Amino acid sequence: MEWLKNQLVQAKAGDKSARRRLLIFGGAALVSVTLLISGQSKSEPVQIRPSSSEKSAIQVVGGFVHISGAVVTPGVYPISSGMRLFEVIALAGGFTKNADQDSINLARTVADGEQILVSRGGVSAKSDGLIHLNRATVAELDKLPGLGPTLAARIIDWREANHGFQSIDDLRKVGGIGDKLFAALRKLVTL
Repeated sequence: MEWLKNQLVQAKAGDKSARRRLLIFGGAALVSVTLLISGQSKSEPVQIRPSSSEKSAIQVVGGFVHISGAVVTPGVYPISSGMRLFEVIALAGGFTKNADQDSINLARTVADGEQILVSRGGVSAKSDGLIHLNRATVAELDKLPGLGPTLAARIIDWREANHGFQSIDDLRKVGGIGDKLFAALRKLVTL
């Protein structure tokens, strides 16, 4: 209890590390209560070891995901097995006003170690006219030459399954995009 009081005092004083520890603690408590109520603990506990100045440890079931972009409190959050994306969004305080809620599948399950980017509305096309592969919607991708709604959906499916595009060359890994189409698209897209 003393640790919690110290963290609250430090967070009030503006200590960002203390705020993060409190968020993790709160998320862990929420996950623990949820699992206790549902009785569905299917994974082994993960031990979070406090720094040497902290005296107690926090027990968290499952793993962690990193959520960033258009959420109220971006950061790393504890998850439980089978947790859905909408639950992680709730842990992060919900969407901001400018969040593009259609940029992600809220019903999908999340995985340990995953990074989730919630796009901001209206930013998938940059000012230079390029389409942002990690934020574009099916409709925006469909406007690219040589792509139809099927290939556009495959691009988004690949993006979600692989936690986003790390390079434009990753576009070659999407089924149905050959060398010729890739050469045409390469100059029209960006990360």
